[in-house]
Amino acid sequence: MRDDIFMQGVELMLFGMSAVILFLTMLVLVTSIMSRLMTRYLPQAAAVPKPVRPRVPAPAPAGPDPEVLAVISAAIHRHRSDQR
Repeated sequence: MRDDIFMQGVELMLFGMSAVILFLTMLVLVTSIMSRLMTRYLPQAAAVPKPVRPRVPAPAPAGPDPEVLAVISAAIHRHRSDQR
């Protein structure tokens, strides 16, 4: 009785595995054939190049604000005088 159930399990496993392998093989074949047909009868349209816009150079920074420079200079001077 036990051997009979074991053999049925093995048969079921082999049937299931062969069905999966058959299905995957058919899937790969059909996909390959479909891909070949698509490339043969519906070639890709030529890509339209994007128009090239000339690059405008970014304006050079005018430099720091004189007021900001004065504040930075005062802070550095104060820091150095505190260190002495």
